[in-house]
Amino acid sequence: MTTETSRKTMAKRLFIVVPIAIAILIVAVLVGSKKAPEKRPLEETARQVRVLKMVPMDVMPRAIGYGQVAPARVWQVVPEVSGRLVEVSPEFKKGSLVKKGSVLLRIDTVDFELAIRQMTANIAKIESQLAELERQEKNYRSTLEIQRTLLDLSRKELKRNEAARKSRSISDSALEKVQMSYQGQLNQVQEIENALALIPASRKALEAELDFNSARLEEAGLDLARTEIAAPYDCRITSTNAEIGQYVQRGQTIASADGIGQAEITAQLPLTAMRKLFAGADPKALSIGSMTTDRLRMDNLRSLFGLSVTVRLANAGFDAGWDARFARADATIDPQTRTVGVIVVVDRPYEQIIIGKRPPLVRNMFCEVEITGRPVENKMVIPRSALHDGYVHVVDANNRLARKNVTVAFSQGDFLVLADGLAEGDVVVVSDLAPAIEGMRLDSIPDDDLQKRLLTLSDRPSINE
Repeated sequence: MTTETSRKTMAKRLFIVVPIAIAILIVAVLVGSKKAPEKRPLEETARQVRVLKMVPMDVMPRAIGYGQVAPARVWQVVPEVSGRLVEVSPEFKKGSLVKKGSVLLRIDTVDFELAIRQMTANIAKIESQLAELERQEKNYRSTLEIQRTLLDLSRKELKRNEAARKSRSISDSALEKVQMSYQGQLNQVQEIENALALIPASRKALEAELDFNSARLEEAGLDLARTEIAAPYDCRITSTNAEIGQYVQRGQTIASADGIGQAEITAQLPLTAMRKLFAGADPKALSIGSMTTDRLRMDNLRSLFGLSVTVRLANAGFDAGWDARFARADATIDPQTRTVGVIVVVDRPYEQIIIGKRPPLVRNMFCEVEITGRPVENKMVIPRSALHDGYVHVVDANNRLARKNVTVAFSQGDFLVLADGLAEGDVVVVSDLAPAIEGMRLDSIPDDDLQKRLLTLSDRPSINE
């Protein structure tokens, strides 16, 4: 039994050991027959990057601001006379468009017509008094001529009687009667002359009264014309408080209307954006001198600096635009935003309506205002993301990474316009390299989409027709 057990134990050990030994032998044979690793020289891997080749281009400086629409003219409907409304036009409703000269309201004219009749009667009375005074003056002058003749005869009679009295041909009583007759005639001449002297004063008084009543008549005529209220220009009614039978007071605001001939938008722009618009202007235009103030008058700025304006609706759900013109700049700086208001004008916005595409510009619409100046010529432009702390990455002649310091003239959206630092033909890396090691090998791929976007910087803004 012992021998039997020993055999079984030995058989188990061999069953385990023999496979292990065979496996070790096979591994040893395989290892011994394996070739040593082949040594290869180290190779540098090129980093693939998107690049932009520098080409000088003309850049149209742009500034974008936002503001609300306001009418250029607002008509406050204020009666110039008091009275009761007897007619209100059906067009005199909020939102209605009315033409220039359209009669919207009429005030009762009875009081003014009576005043005209009264003034007309007064004038006729004064004119008759002046005519009577004229005839009276003629009569006085005719009578004065006769009385002066009689006075001359009385004077001669008196002289003869005085001579006769010296020769004692007549008595003292007869001489006194002649003297009394002479004095009576002299008194009549004096009375007529005094009456004639008073006529110019009377005439002036009547003429002054005539002028006063004529002015009153003219005023009454104006008041009668003012009973009819008509639109002074094409406009749109924005509010109204007038009904037939209502008594309106002179100076009372009863309605308002916005002119539709022009729409104004005051866009707020940073001062840096305003300065950018003048980048392409002639430096002489900005020089200080006695002529500068006249050259920089608001009505000359648009032509002086080549300013062009486009207005678009903002956040309206559809794209609509209008050509506009620079009108003037605000007189003050906004104390909170430190921006300056630029006022632009859209002419005849209601004539440019396209149903479903371009609505009329009405009060309080929120708009985007894009202003462009004269083009800045022969400038290098890079995307904003390509600038790193005052330098850009470029690809050198050996297709390796290098740095170049640049100076930015101004920004234009996602792009930067450079003052200096790059030359024509330089290849700028526009990919985000991390890490960016100078001298690293690069595999350049031109960014055609970015190149196409650059072309838009030289275009004037356009509007949808």
